[in-house]
Amino acid sequence: MKSVIPTQREGTSYDTVSEESFSTEKQAKAQFQISKQRLLAVNHWHEVIGSDNLKFKLLDARAEPADRLPMVGDYIKIEIPGPTNTSGEGYDWVIIEDIVEDERVHEEFISITIRPSANPQKKTRKEETAHFFDDTATNTFIVKRKEMKLKAEVHGRNEKPNIEGVGLIDKIRNTFVAFGGILGASKLQWKSLTDGLLV
Repeated sequence: MKSVIPTQREGTSYDTVSEESFSTEKQAKAQFQISKQRLLAVNHWHEVIGSDNLKFKLLDARAEPADRLPMVGDYIKIEIPGPTNTSGEGYDWVIIEDIVEDERVHEEFISITIRPSANPQKKTRKEETAHFFDDTATNTFIVKRKEMKLKAEVHGRNEKPNIEGVGLIDKIRNTFVAFGGILGASKLQWKSLTDGLLV
């Protein structure tokens, strides 16, 4: 299977992986289906992580709430603890850039790649990235099975604070939040997600 993870070119990167082995391939296949459904249930990621302070809301391409499976072009509205994002009207925004599924003999795979985006609900200055990272950053979420082994992964690439073309308040806030993520806060949250996907 070809890599779905964007190339690292600038800024910081990280790789978070959780792994589980099963006694039989039948058990691994059954857990893969459960983990896949958890990954696709974006509106419930906070439950998988085990946090009421970090919430995700799936919206369609028209920025309307979506209670369904995610699609390319959908947005995710993220509520994180800490200083609010004025350009995102209190939220950080990403767009779903890619969804890949593959199945072969003894292997199954699904991934979702997201990228910081403008706030689709804001009527003015829609081009302004409403996230603490700039729009060169990506996160790729993966659940994959090979024979009796199951993995859940999150890969961050090209992560840099979003400080260009934003107001002073957002510049300070984005620097503060981004460096918190770079120093490990995001990785801890994503580790909670990858662990939770497999439990």
